[in-house]
Amino acid sequence: MLEVDLNIIILTTTLSFVVAVLALWVVSRSINKSGPSTYSLMIESDAETAFLFDNDTLVDATQTARKMLEPKTEGATDWQRFLTVFTDRYSSLGEDLRMLGDAGSLTVLPDDQNDTSCIKAEWWSGLARLVIEGPKDADAPKIDAPGLAALEAELETLRHTAKLAPYLVWQETRDGQIEWANAAYLSLAKTTLPENQINSWPPPRLFNHTAVAQHSAMPQATRVSLESSAAHETQWYDLTSKKVNESTLCFATSADPIVKAETSLNGFVQTLTKTFAHLSIGLAIFDKDRQLALFNPALTDLTKLPFGFLSGRPTLYSMLDRLRENQMMPEPKDYKSWRQQMTALEAAAADGTYEEIWTLPSGQTYKVIGRPHADGAVALLFEDISDEISLTRNFRQELEVGQAVLDGLKDAVVVFSSTGLITVSNAAYTDLWGVDPSTAFGEMSISDATRLWRDVCDPTPLWDEVSGFVCTQGERTEWSGHATLDTGQNLTCQISPLAGGATMVAFSAEKPAVKLTQKRTAKPSAKPKVARKKPAKT
Repeated sequence: MLEVDLNIIILTTTLSFVVAVLALWVVSRSINKSGPSTYSLMIESDAETAFLFDNDTLVDATQTARKMLEPKTEGATDWQRFLTVFTDRYSSLGEDLRMLGDAGSLTVLPDDQNDTSCIKAEWWSGLARLVIEGPKDADAPKIDAPGLAALEAELETLRHTAKLAPYLVWQETRDGQIEWANAAYLSLAKTTLPENQINSWPPPRLFNHTAVAQHSAMPQATRVSLESSAAHETQWYDLTSKKVNESTLCFATSADPIVKAETSLNGFVQTLTKTFAHLSIGLAIFDKDRQLALFNPALTDLTKLPFGFLSGRPTLYSMLDRLRENQMMPEPKDYKSWRQQMTALEAAAADGTYEEIWTLPSGQTYKVIGRPHADGAVALLFEDISDEISLTRNFRQELEVGQAVLDGLKDAVVVFSSTGLITVSNAAYTDLWGVDPSTAFGEMSISDATRLWRDVCDPTPLWDEVSGFVCTQGERTEWSGHATLDTGQNLTCQISPLAGGATMVAFSAEKPAVKLTQKRTAKPSAKPKVARKKPAKT
C-alpha cells in the first residue's frame, strides 16, 4: 500500500515538471517571435545615451538620455523635444529618421565635419532605438564629475531662463526653418495658427521677415506685425535678430503699448494740425535748439514767407532776418540794435513776457506774442490787428468830434449813465460849475453833481427831482425846471432821457436878475413851477 502511494507521488511530480518545462518553452518561443522587450533593448545601452520611441512617445531611455530631454516644454511631444535638442548639431535628423522604417538601421552624422560623434538608429518591430555615440578619438577631452555637474547646472539654468522668459525667443536656419523655440513662442503659436499646425515640428514660422542679420555682424532690430486668427486683431512686436554661426537667433517683445501710444499721438497731432490750419492767427513753434518745428498756413499768409523756406525748419534768427528783409517787421535804426532787440525777444518769449505791437511800413499792424513751451520750446503768435486798430482810431476820432461839438454849444451839458455816473460833459459845464468831471480824481455821480449844484444855487427841490429821474428805470419823459445861482442869475434846466437809460441835463443861463438888497429867505415857500412836455419814448 505504501509502495503504491509512493509511485503515485513520483508520477505526479514528474508530470508537473514536464508541464512546467513545456510552458517555459512555449513562453520563450512567443517572446522570441515578438522580438526583444524594451528592457532588453535598453539594458544593452546602460552605459550609453539611448532613447526608445514608439512614434512620438518616449517608451524608455537611459538616465543620461532622460536628463537631456528635461525639463518638458509645455505643449511639445517627446519626439519634438528630442528634435529640439539634437537638430542644432544634426540638421538632417528629422528627414533621415523618416526612412528608418524602410532601412532598418542607419547612422546620422553631424553637420560639423570635425565632430566625430553620431546617432545610430535601429528599427525593432515598430520601435525606434536611437543611440548617441560620442567621439571615437582616443584623445578626445574628458570632463570630470565636478565639471560635468557644473555644466549640467548651467544647462538647467539656461533651460529655465528660456522657458520662463516673457518674450519670444527662437532660432531659425538660413532658409527660415525653426530649429528651436521657447515656451512663449510655442504658446503664441497655439493662439495664432490654425489647429492643424499647432503640434507639428518644426513649429511654423510666425513672422514673415527677412533675416537681415545673416548679412550683418551687428544685431538688427525691426518692428513687425502679426495677424492673430483667434483674436482677429493685429499684434505688433519689436524683433531683434543676430547671426549665430549658420543660424539666426531672434527675440521678439510686444510693442502693442508703444504702437497704441504712437497712434494716439499721431491722431492728436493731426487734430492739432487741422485746428491750427483753420486759425487766423499765425503760429510758429521753435524747439529748444530754436529751429522751426511746427507752423500753420496762416503764418505764410501773414508773414509772406514761402512754404519751402518754412518747411526747411529755419532757425528763429533766420526767420526774423527774412521778415526784416521782406519789411514784415518794424524797421530798426541800425542792425546792431536790431540784433539786441531780437535777443531780448527770444529771452522774453522764453519767459512768457514778450508782447509787442508791430507797425509795419505797409500800414498793417501785427500783435506778436511769445510764449514758452515744454522742453525749452518757444511759440510765437502773429495776429493781424489792423482792422481793430483802424476801428479804435475811428471810434476815438468820432469821440473827439462829438466832444468838439459839445464844447461848441453855449449851453452847459452833462450826461449821466443808467447807474448815475457822469459820462460826458462839455466846456460850458466846466465854466458854469467850475468843475471838469473828465479831470476829476474819481468818477463823479449824480449825488456829487447835485451836491455841487446846491452849494452855488438858492435852495430848490429841483435837484432832488433830477436825482430821482436819473436813477429811475423804464419809460421816462422829457421835462424842464428852473434854478437861481447865488449871483442871482436864473438857469433853465432841460432834463432829457437818452437811449440805454442815460440822462442828459442841459443848463441855459437867462439874463441876470436885479439883485435885491434885503436878505433872501433860506427856503422858498412854494415849489418852482416846472414845465413838462408830453411823454416821449426813448
